[in-house]
Amino acid sequence: MTRIQECLARNMKFYRKKLGFSQARLAEEAGTAANYIAFIEVGKSFPSLQMLEKIAQALGVDALELFNQGNLNKESLKKDILSTLNSSVESVFKLY
Repeated sequence: MTRIQECLARNMKFYRKKLGFSQARLAEEAGTAANYIAFIEVGKSFPSLQMLEKIAQALGVDALELFNQGNLNKESLKKDILSTLNSSVESVFKLY
């Protein structure tokens, strides 16, 4: 997967989950198939410009926002923080 595909995949997933959409729901809103959305999110497909616009519209964002690397850093940081907190809580409960 190229860096561009990874960026698109992560941002699509980020915004999709933020809206509480399943891949099927996003596909329905964008006028495509759920397996196509899944292929984009795992880097096996890359959408046309027209489909990018439809996906962005369905997600309520500007198409360029789907390539914003700032979202990747926030999401990565959030995962790291949650992982650390989870490990800390598990350690405390193991003591008791």
